[in-house]
Amino acid sequence: MVEKKESLFSFRLVGRKFAQGELLFLSIRPIPDIFSKLDRVRVAWDGQELPVSKKEGVFYVFIPVSPEFSKSSGILEITEKNLFRRSESKKYEIPISKTPFATTKVSHLTMDKQYTSTSLPEETMAFIRECSEAKTKAFQTKTDLQISSDFDYPVSNPVLNSPFYKRRIYNKEKGKPHGGADFKGGIGEPIRAINDGTVILARPMHYEGNFTVIDHGSEIYSLYMHQSELSVKSGDRVKKGDLIGKIGSTGMSTGPHLHLGLRVHGTMLDPLSAIQVGLFREKKVPSR
Repeated sequence: MVEKKESLFSFRLVGRKFAQGELLFLSIRPIPDIFSKLDRVRVAWDGQELPVSKKEGVFYVFIPVSPEFSKSSGILEITEKNLFRRSESKKYEIPISKTPFATTKVSHLTMDKQYTSTSLPEETMAFIRECSEAKTKAFQTKTDLQISSDFDYPVSNPVLNSPFYKRRIYNKEKGKPHGGADFKGGIGEPIRAINDGTVILARPMHYEGNFTVIDHGSEIYSLYMHQSELSVKSGDRVKKGDLIGKIGSTGMSTGPHLHLGLRVHGTMLDPLSAIQVGLFREKKVPSR
C-alpha cells in the first residue's frame, strides 16, 4: 500500500501486490481548504490517462498493470484541477515486480477439430467473425462506475484449476497465455456475479461457449465462459451474488469449469487481484 498527503488531497493506492497482471486501486480524498477547492483530478498511469469516478466526495481510479509490463516501476501522475489556481501535476514512482507466471508441458491435447483445425467450413468461420464483432461492440460500452463494494468469488467453493497467464508448452512451443482464472466445478453448479453491474453480453460463442460479460462501469468488465446454462440476458442489471449462469463445458473446453476473466481499460488482468484485496475497505486474503 502507498499513502501520500499533499496540500489539496491525500491518496491511498492498494493492491494484492504491485506486480504484473494485477489490479491497483487508487482513492483520492480532497483536503478542505478555505482558499482553494479540489474540483476535479486527472490521473495517468505510465502516460495513459485513466477514467476517474467520484462517489461521496472521493475520487476513485482503477489501474491495470499489464501482465506484459516490462519496467521495474510505473509513473502515477495526479493533476489537481480547481477553480482558484492553475492546475498542478505531481508524479510518483511506483515499484512493480515481475510475476512468475506458470508454465506446464503438455504431451497430448484432446480438443474438438473445430477448435484446432486450420481449415474450417465457411459457416463456422462466419460464426467466429460474428462472435468477434459481438465482443468488440460489447467492450465499447462506456458507463459510470456501478460498484461501491469489494469484488467476491463467482462460485461457492473457489478452488483454482488453472491460474491467470499460465502457458502450455506443446511440441516445444509456448501457447497463448491463459487470459483468466479457471475454477473447478461440476456441471450445473451456480455462477454468481462478482459485483454489481449491467449484463452487456449473454449468448453462445464459438470459443467461449455460453458466455456472459458484465459491465461494472469505468471500463471494468467481468467475463464468464463455458457455462452450461445462461440465467441472464443482455440489459439485465445484476447485484453482487446474483445467479447469472451455471458451470459447464461448452465452447473450447476439455471439462466442466468456470473461466473467469477481468478486463480493465482494455487490459486482461488476474481476476483474483480484484477479489482478494479490499478496495473500499481492508480485506484479508484467504489462504486457498
